[in-house]
Amino acid sequence: MAIDSMKKTKFSERTYEEWQKGAEAALKGKSLDSLKTQTIEGITLEPLYTKDMLQKWGNSIQLQTAAVQAGKQHAQWLAAQEVNAESAEEFLAAVENELSKGSDVIVFTGSKKYDWTEAQFRRLAELIIKHPIYFKLTRQDQDILRVFDYIDENDKESVRGVIQSEEEVSAPGYVRTQLIDTIPVHHAGGTAIHELGVALSMLAEKMDAGSFADTADNLWVRFAVDTKFFQEIAKLRAFRVLWKAFCSAYGEDSRFIPIYTETSVRSYSKLDPYVNLLRAGNATFSAVLGATDVHTVHPHDFLTTPTAISRRIARNVQLVIKEEAHVSHVLDPSAGSYFIETLTKQYVDAAWNYFLEIEKIGGYSQAMKSGWLTDDIQAKWVERERDVATRKASLIGTNIYANPQEAVADSELDDGHLEYITAKRLALPFEKLRAQSRERILKTAIIHVGPLKEVKAKSDFVNGFLAVGGIEPLISPEMTDAEKVNRYLSDEQIDYAVLCGSESALAQVIPGLETSAAIDVAGKFTAQQLADWEKSGVQDHLYSGKHLVEKLEQILSLGKEAL
Repeated sequence: MAIDSMKKTKFSERTYEEWQKGAEAALKGKSLDSLKTQTIEGITLEPLYTKDMLQKWGNSIQLQTAAVQAGKQHAQWLAAQEVNAESAEEFLAAVENELSKGSDVIVFTGSKKYDWTEAQFRRLAELIIKHPIYFKLTRQDQDILRVFDYIDENDKESVRGVIQSEEEVSAPGYVRTQLIDTIPVHHAGGTAIHELGVALSMLAEKMDAGSFADTADNLWVRFAVDTKFFQEIAKLRAFRVLWKAFCSAYGEDSRFIPIYTETSVRSYSKLDPYVNLLRAGNATFSAVLGATDVHTVHPHDFLTTPTAISRRIARNVQLVIKEEAHVSHVLDPSAGSYFIETLTKQYVDAAWNYFLEIEKIGGYSQAMKSGWLTDDIQAKWVERERDVATRKASLIGTNIYANPQEAVADSELDDGHLEYITAKRLALPFEKLRAQSRERILKTAIIHVGPLKEVKAKSDFVNGFLAVGGIEPLISPEMTDAEKVNRYLSDEQIDYAVLCGSESALAQVIPGLETSAAIDVAGKFTAQQLADWEKSGVQDHLYSGKHLVEKLEQILSLGKEAL
């Protein structure tokens, strides 16, 4: 089609009712409600959003978009990548390299204590005058703050950035030192509503302790961004809206608070770590579309030992988005999206109500002290774990499409990253299973009770199920009678086997089983069927939705300890 013809082409208008009829026809009898998705926050995601759906909110959507854009201020965002160094000299060299390769912020994590010389402090001071800082300090290492003594009084107003510290610190220029940190809530398993509601409650405590304007000008907020793409965009946008509403509640004008984001380690895994790169890219794009101000990408091997290459790839995730997607030229890229605007509004309403609920208890500190907030967050974490264990939620390379032959790194994060060491991760139970599989000698098999074309789907399912636990089963040829199955299990010295076949084929073979191996069947069967087969040694059935971790722990316990 010629370009002129394309320009003149127009799509015919369709109504929601017409789409609904087409969707119902495509579903072949299933309800349209089957296309709806329930988020962990209890919000229903519709299969299609229209302009008409926004009209029920009145002019609040326009006010919402205005609040997001006023809060963002600038279309650009800053890349803040951590560096790894054993000494002050190495740190300076690494920072200079990062800044020359596209990073915008000087990041210091305090993971190691450095002995600074005057020359090194002066060198760092020159960098700080030109680039914003992001210092994460511990009680043991606050020596780096001495660098401010080496900055000329005339240049101190040029210093910008943030400091995260367990103790109160002072800094020159426009360095913010009061952190509203939602990442501990995220690491504990909290939802977007938990994070937003807690952020508001923490803000309330800060404001009650001093001048609103002075406190606001010294604040910054930190969020972890997970892989729920649209929800994470809406979460960051919702904070901007909530902050404006919060200021109005205090009778104050809205003041700028920078949002610092980083890729969440909740979905990171040591199993198939390169998938973490995909998770990081997804989360980073969410943060950017959600209008972050500063973002950090954790390397794909962050949980073990990041290398120079993985750090470079992490940095380039942001650079590619900046250079290729052009979103750095747009103040609020997701503005006007029927889906995202609706979800943002729903998050705003739910988070404000949750904030009020916390305030009724006595505020954030009291909610934590009483254990109410911890219990509420834990309940959602249990739900997350169950969803991953039953494959309602997928962790590619971990609970699905696992590679049992892949070597798993045993090294851990250093002590400077304690907040990530203690973070709850969805992949942890599966990593423990894989570690357990290396310590066990277990011979397993998938028994084909019928022709391959009839049993392949079940066989592949079982193979994938066992692979999650690092188990590599033997695959039998076609077997149509119990005698052949018994002989195969005996000859191969099988400890555990799964029978794959039709219900009728299994009914013919199972009564004749005589083996010391533990036997399961592939597929979902009734309690009565399992009770009847139990007499012949069948113990359980494997099916979609079965609790992976519990079952794989049982299977691995059948093995002998490896020397």
